[in-house]
Amino acid sequence: MSAGKKSSKALSSRTFLGLPISTLGWNAALARAEELALSKGNPATLSFLDEATLAGVMLGLGRRDMLKHHLLLPAGGALMRLLLKLVPGHSSDARFSSAGLVSALLTYFAQPRRIGIFGDDMKRLEALRAHFGRHAPWHEFVAISPDANPLGRLDLVIVEGNSGEQVEHRLRGADIGLVIMTGRGLRRLARPQPVSTAGAKPSTSQPSLA
Repeated sequence: MSAGKKSSKALSSRTFLGLPISTLGWNAALARAEELALSKGNPATLSFLDEATLAGVMLGLGRRDMLKHHLLLPAGGALMRLLLKLVPGHSSDARFSSAGLVSALLTYFAQPRRIGIFGDDMKRLEALRAHFGRHAPWHEFVAISPDANPLGRLDLVIVEGNSGEQVEHRLRGADIGLVIMTGRGLRRLARPQPVSTAGAKPSTSQPSLA
């Protein structure tokens, strides 16, 4: 989404095919994401640029205009690494995955935060809510159904799936710090986990928002 008065672009980036691709390393990217999550104003957006997304942009199928306003982190594999070597001044070798970045960011937040998980499959959202509740139990997690509007302040909203413009329209103007568009990158984290009650601790996660 357009970040409005709050720019979600990385402070350090290089333009490639009209897109501002971040040159931040992992530590700097986490610090920047936290800064955006704790700030006020219209939500800022973080996305990942991999080979498929880049191909879509090149073929006119991608959301170039929207991605121009995002904090755009390079993802993908060897091909993406090779392509970015063609970008003048892009010296960072950091590669990000949505699952890795989200998991690291939740741990990076030292203070408890209220975090929404948004998508069109409530079963998957509940599984992700449970997973992240185990991963970082000091945060409050809420699963937001596709027909619901976010309620109250959310420091971070994790968007699961490829909802694109519909999500941006629904979340625009909400009291949210940062939105992370993860595409299909969190699917493996939503797989059922073995049930164990040994040493279980109560989770701070809350029921889904209807």
